[in-house]
Amino acid sequence: MKKILLFTVLFGVQSVFSQVTMEKNRLVKDGQTYKMSQYNDVFKNPEAATLFKKARTNATVGQIFAYTGGFAIGFGIIPALSGKKQEVRNGIVYENQPSKGWTVVGIGAGLVGIGIPFAIAANKNAEKAMALENGEATAFQPYFKLETAGNGLALSYNF
Repeated sequence: MKKILLFTVLFGVQSVFSQVTMEKNRLVKDGQTYKMSQYNDVFKNPEAATLFKKARTNATVGQIFAYTGGFAIGFGIIPALSGKKQEVRNGIVYENQPSKGWTVVGIGAGLVGIGIPFAIAANKNAEKAMALENGEATAFQPYFKLETAGNGLALSYNF
């Protein structure tokens, strides 16, 4: 019994030890952490490296949209919520129109909304790359789906 338990523990540790994982914003392989830019050192499979490069590109584009949208929301919310209708600067009276502030907030929310699909795609590609590198099965997996179609039900074969 002890030998079986020891074999199981050693086999389990060995299979987990050489896996590529992500912790926060770092890649971990063999107990060593790598920056995201060092993905070529981590991924030996060229397909996995290509997928992870695509994930990094999607993440960068998504972050650009999200940060720009967040700035626009923050910049537009101040005049939108301020109660002042007129402001005097250097002896000149300026009219403050809160509707312009809400327009900027809306544009910012739209930019954040554009960034979300890029972030989702980045996560999916990174997970696929790690699964490919770790040797997990990413084979063809067709499935049946029961759907409503027009006047009745339909059975579709998705692949």
